[in-house]
Amino acid sequence: MNKNQSKVEGYISMEFETARDGDTLLVKAGRISLEISDRLFIKPALIARGRALSLVSGQPGDRPAFHATLGGFRIDDFHLDWQRVEITEIENKIGRGRLITLFADAEQHGENFYPPVKIASKVSLYFYENLPEVVIGRAEFTNLGEQVLSIDRLVSSFYRLDRRLVEPGSVSWRFASYMGAAYRWGRDYSLIWIDSETGRENFMGLESDRPAGGEGGGTPLVDLWTPECGLAVASAEPSPQWISLPVKTCSDGLVEVAVIQQPQARFAQKTTLAPGESCSTIHSALILHELDFHDALRSYGDTLRAQGVNIPLSSPVDCYRPYWKSWGFGLDFTLQQIYGAIPEIKDFGIEMAMLDDGWFTAYGDWKPNPAKGKFPGGDKDMREFVRRLKAEGLKTSIWFYPQGVSPESELAREHPEWLVMNQDGSYPRCPRSLYYLCPGAKEAVAYLESLVEKILADWDFDGLYIDTTGLTALPPCFNPEHDHSSPLESFINQSELFRAIFAKAQQIKPGAPVEMCICSLPHDPFKMPYYNVANASDPTSLSQMRRRIKVEKALRGPTFCVGDCYQIPIQEWEEWSVPESFESAVGTGAQVTTLYSKLTEKQREKWRRWFTLYKRLALSSGEYLNLYDIAFDKPEAHVVRKNGRFYYAFFAERWARLKPLKLRGLEQNKTYKVTDYAGAVDLGTVRGGNAEIFHAFAESLLLEVTPVD
Repeated sequence: MNKNQSKVEGYISMEFETARDGDTLLVKAGRISLEISDRLFIKPALIARGRALSLVSGQPGDRPAFHATLGGFRIDDFHLDWQRVEITEIENKIGRGRLITLFADAEQHGENFYPPVKIASKVSLYFYENLPEVVIGRAEFTNLGEQVLSIDRLVSSFYRLDRRLVEPGSVSWRFASYMGAAYRWGRDYSLIWIDSETGRENFMGLESDRPAGGEGGGTPLVDLWTPECGLAVASAEPSPQWISLPVKTCSDGLVEVAVIQQPQARFAQKTTLAPGESCSTIHSALILHELDFHDALRSYGDTLRAQGVNIPLSSPVDCYRPYWKSWGFGLDFTLQQIYGAIPEIKDFGIEMAMLDDGWFTAYGDWKPNPAKGKFPGGDKDMREFVRRLKAEGLKTSIWFYPQGVSPESELAREHPEWLVMNQDGSYPRCPRSLYYLCPGAKEAVAYLESLVEKILADWDFDGLYIDTTGLTALPPCFNPEHDHSSPLESFINQSELFRAIFAKAQQIKPGAPVEMCICSLPHDPFKMPYYNVANASDPTSLSQMRRRIKVEKALRGPTFCVGDCYQIPIQEWEEWSVPESFESAVGTGAQVTTLYSKLTEKQREKWRRWFTLYKRLALSSGEYLNLYDIAFDKPEAHVVRKNGRFYYAFFAERWARLKPLKLRGLEQNKTYKVTDYAGAVDLGTVRGGNAEIFHAFAESLLLEVTPVD
């Protein structure tokens, strides 16, 4: 190494350079540069607009990116062995690239009453040509001392951020952030502003004795960004991990982010380190990017796909159909109410009617509800219901919460061995007070497959709508019938339930829409291979809805089907979702759906016009483009490209005529015609490059920008 610069060409397309500068190793890989000190402190930067942009503080005393608490002592005083730095070519299931391996030792807390604590660290940093904005890292710690040490905490991707480094004069902690841990209904995750009091654990597990930990699960990624650049850290493992991703504003005004493991013996995790033994962190990802969370989430999705988490990038054609759901009539719906709505929804051009919650007897049994006005004839009446809708030219899907089991159900009485069990022998309950089926019970998985067979083959439904908060995660399972190697297997393997459901559905009806709604919580990427319709997850405001559509387009793919989570007439709006705003749905490229019990004549005209426009433009299968920052660009803007045309959606309470609207992404020196497609108003032409228009609006402005030539 020394001061010699090495540059390897030809093996990978990504430029890769390393150099030694005194006590610092300099690394450049594609758009990322790293400064690695002899104390294992890592300062990453994004190379953009001709300069290296870094949010990471380099203050004396900052801790290494990878460190640990062992035997009650924080081990962070590492010293790099420069003679053992290794740089190797790699090619594995993720792709081709470079691996930098760093070796360091620490000897701490050896004075006075304590014998020396000696730890060796091996840090591996992976750079892949197909992940140009990602560094994957992992550390291994070896006990070189003479005493057994407890493994208290393993820390990965630890960084202290300061906005002033890229914007002098700004506030150190003033970041926009995305935090993917699932907390509570309505608590936003797509845009959280950091303040001087921020302190969020972002625990990804689910434990009944940690109610502040949230619902469990979600997307294991946190991202902080400014108008200049952003930094995200995430789990890079191809399965859920029992970790936290804390974000904290410190007393000095800097913001700490990290990935934290705290092993527990009751989960059969390694919790002690004997002399000569080693323990490792999970693989974590550092992601650098411009604009908002979109590119960080896109890179994260690509990282998972490269490891076999086969998140699809698009949806089958039937998934984009607009639909109406019976929830407007609530749990006490009658079939006559649904039949009475058919002529109107057909007039709007809606092509699918979804049978919502309230159709069954008990969670787990899933028998047709025999109540008057519903299905007193059981399966026979259910088949007749589907037949009648299809005779009207409609497809239909059905509401389903497959893992939930009512304590009063036949299933709970007859098959308690299928259920997730607490350590004390009781059964944990989801937010609906239901038990959970465990993926470790093979009979339970087979039972769910038989239910899908009945729903899609016997009853002849066309799709599934999988719903409720409890979908985010399963708690640890101590049921002795399941032979778990660790109680965490239920948490890690929850997606197996949905893999079986999705595979059976596609076997019976290829291309059948399978949607998953997780009730105002972030989606779990490890279940994403097993449903082909995403949605905005019950947003509680229109801006939240639009942001969440962008989140799903980033993770799932720019043309993936993402539902708007329902157009609800304002007189029926109950604040748990959002009132009617077709502009927000169509403008962001969402699938347009609706629920209601009764519309006014004016609303009927509105519904008819927007569903017609939705089908004509087909923007839900268009390509979502990340050209604007959801937090810092004003007004809020979204762009979808379809058939060579650009569709811009601008949102603001009020926008004055003298303020420009920038049309990003247009081809230089090309002429485009601009039309307000919601109002059918010709707004003239613009030239590509730095195109802008001047046009006042209130709430929204939707533009179709078409090449003239």
